[in-house]
Amino acid sequence: MALAEAALAAGHSVQFSGDVESPVGRALIEDLCSAIHPMPDGPEAVARLACDVGADLVHIDTYADQGDLVAELRTVGVLLSSMEDGSFGRRPADLVIDPSPGAELAYRPGDGSYRLFRGAGAIPIRRSIRELDGAKTVSRGLSAGRDVMIVMGGTDARDMTARCVELWAQTRVPSRCFVVDPGGRRGFSVELTAGQSLEVIQPSLQVPHHFPSMDLVISGAGTTTWELATLGVPMALVQLVENQADNYAFATGNGMALGLGNASMGQLDEPSAVAALRGLLQDDVRRLRLGVQARSVVDGGGADAIVRYWEQMAAESDGISVRPAEIHDAGQLFDWRNDPTVRQVSREKDELAWDTHLAWVSRVVKDPGVCLLIVQCDGRPAGTVRFHVLEDGHWEVSITVAPTMRGRGRAAQILSEAERYFLERRPEAVLHASMLDSNIASYKLFRNAGYEGNLDGSGEESWYHLVRRGGTLPGR
Repeated sequence: MALAEAALAAGHSVQFSGDVESPVGRALIEDLCSAIHPMPDGPEAVARLACDVGADLVHIDTYADQGDLVAELRTVGVLLSSMEDGSFGRRPADLVIDPSPGAELAYRPGDGSYRLFRGAGAIPIRRSIRELDGAKTVSRGLSAGRDVMIVMGGTDARDMTARCVELWAQTRVPSRCFVVDPGGRRGFSVELTAGQSLEVIQPSLQVPHHFPSMDLVISGAGTTTWELATLGVPMALVQLVENQADNYAFATGNGMALGLGNASMGQLDEPSAVAALRGLLQDDVRRLRLGVQARSVVDGGGADAIVRYWEQMAAESDGISVRPAEIHDAGQLFDWRNDPTVRQVSREKDELAWDTHLAWVSRVVKDPGVCLLIVQCDGRPAGTVRFHVLEDGHWEVSITVAPTMRGRGRAAQILSEAERYFLERRPEAVLHASMLDSNIASYKLFRNAGYEGNLDGSGEESWYHLVRRGGTLPGR
């Protein structure tokens, strides 16, 4: 829904396809689009539907196996954007989105995906949530009680709503509890003490509008976590299912939320959870700190950023293009750098460890003395070119061609386009290139690009050191 809102706001049209059982879900969709297409049966059916409605891109969000969907869509010229949660829902795509905070720091095995966007910056928040008033910043006196909401998602298959009502009641802290009950019950059998009251709310589009007025929301560790974080609402979380493990660990481990336990593994210790809830309800300052920390992590701009990726990918789908590398490219660069052919002609021939590589990428994408570029051919990663400053005005150039692009005669074009991009920004640069004397292909590549120099055999290995002066590309 957040992506649909962002796409419409950017001037695109949107259609939906899938099996939507939740009345609230259908209402959300119908508010943006008049029709919902039935769920296509298999990748060929998805491609046919995409062609029928004139789609440029299909975004998919499901854990179900969809076959080789990206290949099927490529045959009809349609891009694929895919949402995943760690290994859940993982598939090759033109754009892979993993909105789990910290996901960008984990290695994702290469599977032919074109581009990745992972981490807290990718969390899509609905515009209607982002436009709500900010959460409470001034706590009322304890005698006035607290407003607490319990919301466990659209189905609550584990009946955690009732269990959380019981946990809250056992705190005996004066407070009003508003319970969102997807099961349609009108009440809960629970013993309340003086100062406690309970009100059942039916699921609706208006539920999030209550969030900002709450002193605490007790929730599952799913999408609601990030909506609450965007608003800076203090929260206590329960891990309901296995695929919420990363969200739960991140939010509780980074001071964004109180953790009540893992219901999916039966690790919810109710006496401990009651004590933790009681302490949080009685500690105004701690709740405020949780809300402030949560808001600092989630900026709410993920949906707009994803739509910008879609637009950029559509513009790059033909021909050759160059862009600066991002932290999300770390896995692709890691696979290329550890390719045996690349290591054989590198200064450092040992296989890199992921943590070492990730730290390097994190540093160089922010370093003004390094220009790390990704070159793409016909919408596919083709290679990387790095410009590293040696001294004022002098830069060393290195190139790695993607294994899938070798033998296609693309290396000269990759180097030329990367040089063009770099020299448009630093026309005064003098470019240097070094390669082992055994790396004849690289030597010919740079010589044909206008580099000149000599062979240095003074060390254990012989290296060519070449240089090309002037900011104008040969033949330009």
